[in-house]
Amino acid sequence: MNTPTSLVQTLAVQSQLNLPGSAGRLLKQIRDLESVAPRFVEAGLVQTVARPASLDTRLSGISTRSTTRPLAGGFLFVSAALRMDLRFERNALATEGMDSTSLIDDIDFLDQSKRLQLIEIRQAYELADRAMKSEAPPHILLLEGPLVLNRSMVPLGKAAQHTREYEQALELIRRFWKEHQTKLFPWNPTGTVVAGIATERLGAIAAISQQDLRTAEGQEQLLKCDLPIAELVGDLNRQLASISGIGEKRFVRGILGTNSRTAAFHLNAQTPRMEPADLVDEQGVVGFHYRGGVRADPLLVQLLGNDTNWTKQHLNELAGSLIAATVQRDKYAVPVPFQLAEQQLQGLTNFLKQYCLTMRQELKNREIEDSWLSDLET
Repeated sequence: MNTPTSLVQTLAVQSQLNLPGSAGRLLKQIRDLESVAPRFVEAGLVQTVARPASLDTRLSGISTRSTTRPLAGGFLFVSAALRMDLRFERNALATEGMDSTSLIDDIDFLDQSKRLQLIEIRQAYELADRAMKSEAPPHILLLEGPLVLNRSMVPLGKAAQHTREYEQALELIRRFWKEHQTKLFPWNPTGTVVAGIATERLGAIAAISQQDLRTAEGQEQLLKCDLPIAELVGDLNRQLASISGIGEKRFVRGILGTNSRTAAFHLNAQTPRMEPADLVDEQGVVGFHYRGGVRADPLLVQLLGNDTNWTKQHLNELAGSLIAATVQRDKYAVPVPFQLAEQQLQGLTNFLKQYCLTMRQELKNREIEDSWLSDLET
């Protein structure tokens, strides 16, 4: 008969067995990353960016957040977007204003997370549209999240609300770029740069670098201005085999040094099914990762355009401005407008909690229903 074993005893045994092997495996991956990172720089897949000594620009950032609470077999939710307008003069920071939008409604269990993401994207573009219609649009406009939609956001089945949110988001994205393209960089040399900033899909450069970039097919993944040195790529591919199992985030963090960016790549080549399809096919989607400091996590920058629009100088100038405007707070580093917006968006949770309590009380008292029916007989 087996002797019963408590969970504490099981965990103690497993930790003693797994600790040496796990620690050794992680240390080997770190050593391999440290050895291969300089080769990325030599090949041109990672580039050092000159951080501007004096940052002089007008920068706006749009952050979004949504939260839910259960109620009556479904959920109440609140979704909000906040735009912070900042001005940098000789590295001195001043706020110029803000704008916001919000939505409170109920939602069921069906496709809850995707529908909320679509609402956040739509709200972000609403604020971006207002910014571009203002008297003084910013030099750089950052959206916290993607600029276009992935095909995974397409609603399945007959979810009417989800389908409506998806179609509204598509139409708003399409209309924004069509209406404001003449005021946006790089189509307008003095126009506003619109970029999406995200922490997801960090493995794009890892997948690209493991291809044979000496071939025409491999080179199609990268922008022509950032093509690597062909003779160094072959040896690099052989070294990457030893760290093929490492996590994407750890890989990108390991090859990126301070004040650096990866080579720019075609995101629509990595994910061909982006929406709106007509906009993506016509303009193209460009991406690169950047990292400002030793403690900072890498961030993904998403831009619309292609080889004919973006040059190495343009990309380096944008990366340098983003690095200068990104500061460390707690355990993560994001551009300053997002950090300032986050302080206000944190209040959504408590707001929805109080709103939900009030809603429960109204449902319990049924006072609203009584007022609706009070004049029915007359």
